[in-house]
Amino acid sequence: MARKKRQTRWVIYASPKPRSGPGTRYYAEDGSVTQRASKAAKFFTGESAIEFAERKGIKLDGAMSYVGQEDFNDFDLRDE
Repeated sequence: MARKKRQTRWVIYASPKPRSGPGTRYYAEDGSVTQRASKAAKFFTGESAIEFAERKGIKLDGAMSYVGQEDFNDFDLRDE
């Protein structure tokens, strides 16, 4: 059986560091907060994520809201 690929994307986290794993929260495309990785707004560059945050009025404070990279499986990327 073929192994599933993981791909890295930039996201905006809405939870304190350290990130990833259970309880991780992300900002979704509509600016709301979600715990579902598949619903997280995903970006190919960090600059795109920062621009999105500015458009949505998301304050990036570096502790509770911040931009970072996350690995996603094919299921989480299905809506791209």
